[in-house]
Amino acid sequence: MDRTRQNTIKSHFEGMYKSGITPWKDHPIEPLFYEFFLKLEEENPGGKILDIGCGDGWASIFAAQKGFDAIGIDSSPTAIEQADRGANKARVEDRVHFQVGDALDLPFESNYFDALIDGGLFHHILPENRPVYMDNILRVLKKDSFAYFSVFSMKNPEGIGQRFTREKIEDIFDHHFQAISFAEDPYPTETPAHILHFILKRKQ
Repeated sequence: MDRTRQNTIKSHFEGMYKSGITPWKDHPIEPLFYEFFLKLEEENPGGKILDIGCGDGWASIFAAQKGFDAIGIDSSPTAIEQADRGANKARVEDRVHFQVGDALDLPFESNYFDALIDGGLFHHILPENRPVYMDNILRVLKKDSFAYFSVFSMKNPEGIGQRFTREKIEDIFDHHFQAISFAEDPYPTETPAHILHFILKRKQ
């Protein structure tokens, strides 16, 4: 596992949060995100959700407002401070918890979560670190869990972060997850990034 380069990416985003340069906040919420929660409300109302790379915590706060218990982790202390303030403002601090954390070393019990949200972390996980990422999320997710993923597409401008096709993501996750829904940002897009969105269900 390459910790050194991964930590460089972490430092990059902490610097962006500190400077207030957060273009990802300008991206509209994909309708598939709401479909994900409709699925959870049908299958596991009130379940526990893990939001990795949670940033300012908007997805976890939304989950808490929908009656779920959510834990959000991010490597940026500044982002976690913003998330805590957001939870207090939304008055959902009793249903959501934020902490500085590492998706490659999740500090949670096995089989603890009913669902996972990764709204833009996976494309910053180095290829050589993907097996560790996968081992971590599989350990903490229950066998019948769902996952929501957003990743950069091949239409996204090149820069920090990897780009994927739909087929590549489905191939990476195929051994453990089934893709049940997919959406892609319109193109050309006025948003800062072009994103692919997935709802996955863990295979039994």
